[in-house]
Amino acid sequence: MPPMRSADHRSDPGPPEEYEEYEFPVSPAQASLLMLERVHAGSAQYHVPTAFAVRGRLDLDAFAHALDALVARHESLRTVFRTVDGAPRQVVAARARAELHVERDVPAAELAGRLRQAAQRPFDLARGPLLRCTVYAVPGDGYRILLTVHHLVCDGWSVQIMLRELAADYAARLAGGAVDDTAPPVQYPDFAAWQRDRLAAGDYAAAVAHWRDLLAGAPAVLALPTERPRPAVQTTAGGVERFALPTGVRRRLTALAHERGATPFAVLFAAFAAFLYRMAGQPDLVVGFPVSGRDHPDVQGMVGLLTNTLPLRVDVSGRPRFVDLVDRVRDRLRAAGPYQDVPFGAVVDAVAPRRQSSHDPVVQVVFGYDDDTVLELPLPGARVERIDLSLDVAKFDVLLHVERAGDGLVAQLNYRTDLFAAATLRRWAAGFRTLLDGLLDRPDAPVDAVDLLDPAARDRILRDGAGPVTAVPDRPVTELIAERAATQPEATALVCGQTVLRYRELLARADALAAGLTAAGVGPEVPVGLCLSRSAEMAVAALAVLRAGGAYLPLDPRQPPGRLRGMLTGAGARLVLANAPTAERAGDLGVPVAVVAPAADGYLVPPPPAAAVDPARPGGATDPARQAAAVDPAAGTPAGLPAVRAGNLAYLLHTSGSTGTPKGVAITHGALTNLATAVRRHFAVTAADRVLQYVAFSFDVAVSDLVFAWVGGAELHIAGEHERLGDALYDRLAAAGITYAFLPPSAAMSLPCPPGALPELRTLAIGGEACPAELVARWSTPGRTLIDAYGPSEDTVYASTAELSPDRPVRIGRPVANGGAYVLDERLRPVPAGVAGEIYLTGAGLARGYANRPALTAERFVADPFGPPGSRMYRTGDLGRYDADGLLDYLGRTDDQVKIRGFRVELGEIETVLAGHPDVASAAARVLGEADRQRLVGYLVAVPGRAPEPGELRRWLADRLPGYMVPESLVRLDRLPTGRTGKVDRSRLPAPPTDRPDLGPGYAAPDTATQRRLVDLWSRVLGIDGIGVHDNFFELGGNSLRLLTVLTGLREQGDRDLGMVDLLRYPTVAALASRLDAAGVPDPAPADRAAARRRGQDRRARLAARAADARTRTNPEKGGTA
Repeated sequence: MPPMRSADHRSDPGPPEEYEEYEFPVSPAQASLLMLERVHAGSAQYHVPTAFAVRGRLDLDAFAHALDALVARHESLRTVFRTVDGAPRQVVAARARAELHVERDVPAAELAGRLRQAAQRPFDLARGPLLRCTVYAVPGDGYRILLTVHHLVCDGWSVQIMLRELAADYAARLAGGAVDDTAPPVQYPDFAAWQRDRLAAGDYAAAVAHWRDLLAGAPAVLALPTERPRPAVQTTAGGVERFALPTGVRRRLTALAHERGATPFAVLFAAFAAFLYRMAGQPDLVVGFPVSGRDHPDVQGMVGLLTNTLPLRVDVSGRPRFVDLVDRVRDRLRAAGPYQDVPFGAVVDAVAPRRQSSHDPVVQVVFGYDDDTVLELPLPGARVERIDLSLDVAKFDVLLHVERAGDGLVAQLNYRTDLFAAATLRRWAAGFRTLLDGLLDRPDAPVDAVDLLDPAARDRILRDGAGPVTAVPDRPVTELIAERAATQPEATALVCGQTVLRYRELLARADALAAGLTAAGVGPEVPVGLCLSRSAEMAVAALAVLRAGGAYLPLDPRQPPGRLRGMLTGAGARLVLANAPTAERAGDLGVPVAVVAPAADGYLVPPPPAAAVDPARPGGATDPARQAAAVDPAAGTPAGLPAVRAGNLAYLLHTSGSTGTPKGVAITHGALTNLATAVRRHFAVTAADRVLQYVAFSFDVAVSDLVFAWVGGAELHIAGEHERLGDALYDRLAAAGITYAFLPPSAAMSLPCPPGALPELRTLAIGGEACPAELVARWSTPGRTLIDAYGPSEDTVYASTAELSPDRPVRIGRPVANGGAYVLDERLRPVPAGVAGEIYLTGAGLARGYANRPALTAERFVADPFGPPGSRMYRTGDLGRYDADGLLDYLGRTDDQVKIRGFRVELGEIETVLAGHPDVASAAARVLGEADRQRLVGYLVAVPGRAPEPGELRRWLADRLPGYMVPESLVRLDRLPTGRTGKVDRSRLPAPPTDRPDLGPGYAAPDTATQRRLVDLWSRVLGIDGIGVHDNFFELGGNSLRLLTVLTGLREQGDRDLGMVDLLRYPTVAALASRLDAAGVPDPAPADRAAARRRGQDRRARLAARAADARTRTNPEKGGTA
């Protein structure tokens, strides 16, 4: 290894340590970056590292002089940033030397860590330098060179200039020749001043108008599916996924570009837009792309931050062919050409004045393409190879960058790890490869017709969507319950109020009633309405109908008679069972009624009119096989009761229909047996359990409560009407020693939870509505299992389950035994994990269909294209996705998904956070209004004796939710309206008492010293009077530069611990006033502004004069480097 000399021991003494400084205004791009730097202080988000492995000769002295020459040539590399008179300024040193560090004898195993650590070391923006170089000497393996520069003073184009000049200066020094010290004709501070002069003069007005018109009505965010909720305050944590594009892609996209009169960049951009559309399901996309900003010949060789980001709006609606999408992108890129040089910050200020700390304004996803950029450092006497070096930072939610590598193309996806998991981006990379390959093979096909998944990935997803296969007895549930009665006849089977039935009594009473039903003509395929109050009779009657071979139809006597009559008519029921409390109501339903009356050894049922059941049909009342017989629990089905087959109807449950007519879901005995055996094992209900029957009998979970308990040999406890919520429900759970309960989340959240609450509650199943994380945290204790159970009535209660834990996100889990769950797109193709689609259910639990509704059945129960011939799947209308761990995530309904200003909003998350406030007992949320007038409203029930203060509640929400998820209005209620199943009925939540949103009120004067100080400062910065304490800074015309001025003013007034993130999170005077306190350091003194103005005057004048001359304008269709 040749000798090396540290930069601390140069051959010449170098210039003196103190230099004259010149101060200039910052460019608009620098102002934006400075704001972000203050928000994310200490982050390496805007560090630009480049690393090389050098094997062979390296003369450090020559290399150090080459670095010095580079710094001397470009003023940007001698620039620091300070605040002067409340405004950010760039300060240029007249002379400076490069910072070069040498580390000797570095073990090869430590290189990667040292390179990353050095590249991420924070810059001191006020003192500099903002370019540093480290050389590592590796014994036996040459050297590693790391150049790190801050993005404030360079861009991707600048890195190429720096490397080219550094190599040329180094070679000249080695050869003993003169180093070319010719500076570029224009330096960056002059360009910045010229650009700001143009802004002030209104030269960009037409460009701003173009982008404002283009982006009018565009979604505020590109709502890609994320693993994790978007944090209230965006961070810079990031990751990178590198991958190669398929062989031959470069040749094919070049050919297609030529055919369409476009550029390869436009073709790749269109492919990426198609990919984003497929991933997000959002046809209106805004995607950023960088342009070099080097359209003026005098800045071609300048080092500085000239790159500009442009927002391209892409329309993927109408199922365009790929060639059509390429044309759309091509035309939009061409239209952007005359307007590409307007600073992106000016566009943002024009189209998105109201900022959110949770996401970037206008653009969250960016695409870049380099077909001819090669970062090289050719050093004489050495073999130099570039080292891939990525920092764990992200500038955007997702940035896809494609560049040339030999004859092919390579790509990298940079992403925010707050939002996405590494495994997800690996799948995205594979999906983009597959889609791009397919689009280039079939450019005339619609973009949504080309597969995202290769065959292996598709098969893997289908396998993951199948539940375990479990053997199920070929016997009806009634026989399994009879077996229980035979093996444990004296065990308690049913508790309801003062009524307690043992298993032998349960079966005897059910069979006595079944015998009467049989005599009345009830048998297979004969539906019987059950209009009984919550009682032991109701549970026994359901079992009796099943034992008689019929199908029971639960009717909630509290529902309107007209609705109940419609259910009976739709099902074809000719008999209704009632008990004493409901007999009069049942008599109004237009169907013969038999009143169930308790007796000493069973139930007495007066025979219904002869017309109730047609005796002429097989199994009718005159059929000898239908005659009642003595009950023998050990005999399974007594002689005289009909044999039941798996395909026979077991029960009918009605769900709401979109037309207003309830749909009768027809469930067979086979599906019921699968529920009672295979599915029950997921909940582990055994003879040792005491099961709470909480929900209404007309709700499908009541079915599982009954069969889980009685097939498993457990006790079934029916909760009374007065034991539905809060203390009363808690007392019932505790007094009965309930070990298993299914509760809607709203009921579970109403329960008090003192330390050690309900120690015997071994399993708590949650379902019917979104499960809040707070519920999981509250009720998770050692020895207790929390289960999120998902499933529509059409799949026999449960389709999937997930075991919940406070340290994991809430999911609806994996398919139950003998079931399956696909997530499919509109063309019935599996979507990749993480991508939203409609949930389709398959397996043994599927209903027969809708009673007497063949058209609706055919619409919702469709052929399963992935199963054996004749298999079906149920189209749920639910939106879901599989996560990276193979767990199903419920996202809402496909037909009423809640979105606010382009954001996908989970109302359940808002409700959970609001309910988590110590003064709030329960909460709900809904969306009011249409289109751009939509607003979120929160509703709360206060803890008794508490009076939540609205301002405190808003701060609580703002601290825990992104700004777009904070309700504009909060409404306090005495209780939340619920439906018959106990779930919150959002449709009955009242509108706020005023049309004026609480978070956007009219003028409110400041009434504290801090508020008055803030109003005065805002008035001076914004140039307007009459600012109220609830006015939003950005809605008043504030932008990033003005925000920096406010921050500086506050620090000068003593609020020195305040950061930019605080101003973004608290954009009103009232909110910010509560945040302020004191600490900090003073800013450095200003430099000589007059000298700077004099020095740059001539060069700026020349730049302005040549602005309209021969411009080698960069074509936006070619893309650029950030």
